[in-house]
Amino acid sequence: MADDHVRRTAITRLSVDGEQRGLLEETISEWKRGCQLATDMAWGKCNAKSDVQPLAYDDVREETNLGSQHAILATHQAAQAITGCLERRSNGKQASKPTFTAPTIKYDTRTMTLFDDDTVSLSTTESRVRCELALPEAEDGYQRQYLDSDHWSVTESTLTARDGDYFLHIGFRRPKTDTERDTAEDGTVLGVDLGIENLAVTSTARFINGRELSHNLREFEKVRAGLQQTGTRSAHRTLEQSSGRERRYVRDVVHQASNAIVDEALRYECDVIAFEDLTDIREQTGASWGHKWAFRTLYEQVAYKAEAVCCVE
Repeated sequence: MADDHVRRTAITRLSVDGEQRGLLEETISEWKRGCQLATDMAWGKCNAKSDVQPLAYDDVREETNLGSQHAILATHQAAQAITGCLERRSNGKQASKPTFTAPTIKYDTRTMTLFDDDTVSLSTTESRVRCELALPEAEDGYQRQYLDSDHWSVTESTLTARDGDYFLHIGFRRPKTDTERDTAEDGTVLGVDLGIENLAVTSTARFINGRELSHNLREFEKVRAGLQQTGTRSAHRTLEQSSGRERRYVRDVVHQASNAIVDEALRYECDVIAFEDLTDIREQTGASWGHKWAFRTLYEQVAYKAEAVCCVE
């Protein structure tokens, strides 16, 4: 049966303290054990969620420290992994029994609660932890179109540990409209916020420093102002040469930044790269004309480079 919902996954870093980190690490470890146990029991016997759950649930509950709902989700994850192996085999590809080594864990609306104060409550093997979502300061950050919307609702999400940080891949969905029945696509979203001190910050906490760019744009501005004030033909020619150097410099900086953003989208298997609205970016950030041009050039380069692998909003 076709899914009548559009689905999006928004990636947001969590702010966790030492105690919370320990609980999340333990829960992920138990989750992997539970998924593996259910897979070992069901492998070669069944792969439907409705069959794997009654087969493995009691053992997962007894042999791990997972709560009841996470034990159910672990059996469902096992069923999904086994189904994927069977599908690959049916397509003529080799596939062995799944093993669970990735530092991730699934959450649903029973094990995770989002609050209006930009915090999230997550079930662990002991008690719930309440963590802050490390959202952009700007109120129009891309996550807001999902978090603050009456149209999007939270669904199953995934917590991932990576390089010492925790990232919550929050699942959202909304009903498809009549015009979207055959065209709407799902996707994981990488958010990009622009600024002065940091040229760009992604929702996966990738910072692209903008201080050197800001310094050099100020220097170009000083040279430009002096030459314009001089007003001679020689100054005019020098001004054109300086403007050309400035454009080439900004394009080089933006080229490197756009590569970093696209690489980040590929690393996290994102389907959508969402930039903040550039309409009032100069007023919002205090950006110079040079910054505004750099922002728009960055957007255009990312759109061009990401065309084959993801969409840009």
